[in-house]
Amino acid sequence: MRHLFQWLVGLVLSASLHLPAIAADSAAGLANSESVVVIGSKNFGESYLLSEIAAQMLERQGFSVERRFGLGGTLICYEALRNGEIDFYIEYTGTLSQAVLKMPGKPSREEINAELRALDLQMLGEIGFNNTYAVAVRESQAQKLKLIEVGDLAKYPDLPLAFSHEFLQRGDGWPGLAELYG
Repeated sequence: MRHLFQWLVGLVLSASLHLPAIAADSAAGLANSESVVVIGSKNFGESYLLSEIAAQMLERQGFSVERRFGLGGTLICYEALRNGEIDFYIEYTGTLSQAVLKMPGKPSREEINAELRALDLQMLGEIGFNNTYAVAVRESQAQKLKLIEVGDLAKYPDLPLAFSHEFLQRGDGWPGLAELYG
């Protein structure tokens, strides 16, 4: 099955979003087009869309695909993968390394795969997306406060900010931002 996913990823091509693949001991089951590939997704639009693209690509190559979309958040999909309930799902490199594996800093692909190898999993190639965090502010407020760069926010410690729970917990989210800009 790893060869199938390497082939799949090769077709889609790269930037910063990765496909963790099925455990190696289950990989022998996908030797022909009669096998079923089970694709999971998280419960938001981009995950549904990317998973559907992968499913259709596999179907065009003669594979049977079972879709298990909208499973929930990161940890639900990851556990479904670990438990063999799905064969793969689309995951962000930062989410995998920070929220799932709890790796410090910005680990390389090789470092992430070393962690996954112990779990009999593998992160495959990139598929052409970069979902970098950004900070948004109303234009009128930015002009009023003369906010040009993220670091300018440090001048306004009482300015109310709103972030996702995940961003608040991740080292590459609020903790890193607060440390870098004080």
